[in-house]
Amino acid sequence: MKKAIKWTLIVIAGLFIVILAAAFIVPIVFKDEIKAAIEKEIAKSVNADVVFDDLDVTLFRAFPNVTAELSRLGVVNRAPFEGQVLFATEEFRVDVNLKDILFGDNLRVKGISLVKPVINIKVLEDGRANYDIAYPSADTVTTEEPGEFSFGIDHWELVDGDVSYDDKTLPYVLTIKGLNHRGNGDFTQDVFDIRSRTTADSVTTAFDGVEYLTNKRVEIDATITISEEYSKYTLKENRTKVNDFVMQADGWFKMNENDFGMDLNFSSPENSFKSLLSLVPGIYTESFRDIKTEGELTFKGALKGTYSDKQMPAFNLNLLVKDAMFKYPDLPTAINNINVDLLVDNRDGV
Repeated sequence: MKKAIKWTLIVIAGLFIVILAAAFIVPIVFKDEIKAAIEKEIAKSVNADVVFDDLDVTLFRAFPNVTAELSRLGVVNRAPFEGQVLFATEEFRVDVNLKDILFGDNLRVKGISLVKPVINIKVLEDGRANYDIAYPSADTVTTEEPGEFSFGIDHWELVDGDVSYDDKTLPYVLTIKGLNHRGNGDFTQDVFDIRSRTTADSVTTAFDGVEYLTNKRVEIDATITISEEYSKYTLKENRTKVNDFVMQADGWFKMNENDFGMDLNFSSPENSFKSLLSLVPGIYTESFRDIKTEGELTFKGALKGTYSDKQMPAFNLNLLVKDAMFKYPDLPTAINNINVDLLVDNRDGV
């Protein structure tokens, strides 16, 4: 009996050593072949120039997960956006459960990470978009029944990214600098929650030539329920902070085939006049904390209905500032008697 146990342990140890050696050797030996296969598939599928410096596949970074990492990955557009960078990142890393790869129909991605990504999205006036880079499929008829395979992500993160969105069909522009985001959610479920935290050092946005946010710092903590085949988004716990101004919202947003439906309410229950003052261009500087303020503030609003090319949702916004003042510490006098009573109410959406 002792001898049998001894030899069993020796065999198990030997198998472990072989597996460990294979995990170390196989990615090195077949790296060039794996890289060539990836490049071949990209060339067949994507109408853009895709480049990356190196590919690394290992079991040692997050065992028993397989880690695949592309360094200095870039996607460069062709005509009509010739030479423009659509996407670039210093590091693109994916961790996948080894057991799911070998034996499962449910692929569980343990983590996706992008380090210092740059994303530039452009849409021309005629509707052509630089992200529309996939070659059309040659198959026009699908006869196969859907399989049992499913896909899930445990968590994802984006570190120190820059994003720009320029859509001339609206026209709308959004620029984000210093973007950090992390989240998690089980996409294998029909109804599930996404929990996320997002911060940005600078957000600037403009619509139809009018700038509504200029270099504002933004923080967002949100839990959103996703349902109806990923088309409906229901706000649960959420908090958005723009500079020093905090907002909360509840309701839902739905992406339909030809329009967007929504029923959203937002308010700012925690703020003072000083938080509103932080949104004024040039006010929110290092000395902002030393500004003395007084005054009452109420802010709330809603969006309800349908948005499409031919329709706007009903909306309202109510801002009340009463008996407010502010004073810089280095100035002899204060700005007093600030009062605002603003109501924008469009009940029919016209």
